[in-house]
Parts: sequence; structure tokens; C-alpha cells
Amino acid sequence: IANIVCSDDKLRLKIDRAINDNEVCDVNPFGIIATEAAYNQGEEWLMQLVAYLHGNYLYMQEFCREYLPGFPIATLEGTYLVWMDCSVLGIPSEELEKKLVDEVGLWLNAGTMYGLEGEGFMRWNIACPHAVLREGLKRFVSLVNTGVKG
Repeated sequence: IANIVCSDDKLRLKIDRAINDNEVCDVNPFGIIATEAAYNQGEEWLMQLVAYLHGNYLYMQEFCREYLPGFPIATLEGTYLVWMDCSVLGIPSEELEKKLVDEVGLWLNAGTMYGLEGEGFMRWNIACPHAVLREGLKRFVSLVNTGVKG
């Protein structure tokens, strides 16, 4: 279950229409119980999750400093998605996304998919086990070390 909070009446009507048009308006009883439990008893779990995600971010920061100094990452802002500037490669984001999948089995999202202007920004999802993040970063380095350029 997702929550959408919108104080604008007109915009809320548009949101309601989109939810119904896309048939994502139905709620199942398990979702309601899970949502209530999350709001009423989920604080400890949430604090553990936030700490875990922050640990992954700190690991990624340090890894990039050591092995990918030409690939700065954005400051984490209340999410589990990290933007990496890969423009040093001179490859369009979509092409880099394809190379990563095809050549090293790593699927990141191109920034242009989210409206980022310019080329070379890739989106990392760090809401994963530490080992998965480490492996993904190693695979990224292996592609970079092949001398890939646009």
C-alpha cells in the first residue's frame, strides 16, 4: 500500500483519476494489516533500515573514492537511490546502461530515463545486501577498466 498526500484539490482529482485509470486503486486485506503494523509497530525496523542504508551509502562513497575517483556520487537525500556521474566516460547514459547489462551483468538505470539533462548519470539502488552492492561496484569497475569510452 502506498500513501499519497496532496493538499491541492485539483491535483488530488488528477491523482485519483490516474490511480483508477492504471487500476492500482484496489487494496487487499493483507496490505491494510501490514500498513497498520508498519505505522504502529515499525519504528525499530525503520531505524534499523535507515542505519543499514546509510552504511551501504558510506561503503559506496569510500569505494568510489578509492576505485572510482572520476565518478562522483550525489549526496544521499532521504532515499536509497544514489546518482553517479559517469560523464567522464563520454558515453550516452542509455548506451552505458546497455553495456553494463550486456558486458558485466549489472543493471543500473540511465539518468535520462528520469529527466536528467546531459549524459552520463546512472542511478544505483543501494537497498540491497552489502554483498550485492560490493559485487555491483566491482562489476562496474571491471567495465571501466576495459577502457570503455564513447
